[in-house]
Amino acid sequence: MLVIGLCVGCASTGTVTTEQLKYTQWQLSKVDGLAIPASYNASMSFIEALQVNGFAGCNKFFGEGELENSSLTVSKLGMTRKSCGEELDEFEQQLLEALKQGAELKMQNQQLVMQGEQTFVFIPK
Repeated sequence: MLVIGLCVGCASTGTVTTEQLKYTQWQLSKVDGLAIPASYNASMSFIEALQVNGFAGCNKFFGEGELENSSLTVSKLGMTRKSCGEELDEFEQQLLEALKQGAELKMQNQQLVMQGEQTFVFIPK
């Protein structure tokens, strides 16, 4: 419920702050407007000092997030190294590449939207 309360305050501007992200958990629901297959099950959470960790559909990942002008970049990105098939492996690389390269974050309708080369839409977990 805390996430919903935080989002209400930012609904008009859509901007995201570090304080709004701390201690939140998000489930990926759409990529480029399309629902993702249930088997992908990707998620992301933010802990103290904007540490980011999550599950990219096959592998767990972690790194140090930095939020500047509503753009999230994750450095020192590490992950487990399982292979789950070409399609899922490619999807994971796209998600992780967006985090490494940096993507603009917005809050829209209680969703976290991450816009880079692709648009990833997360819902509160």
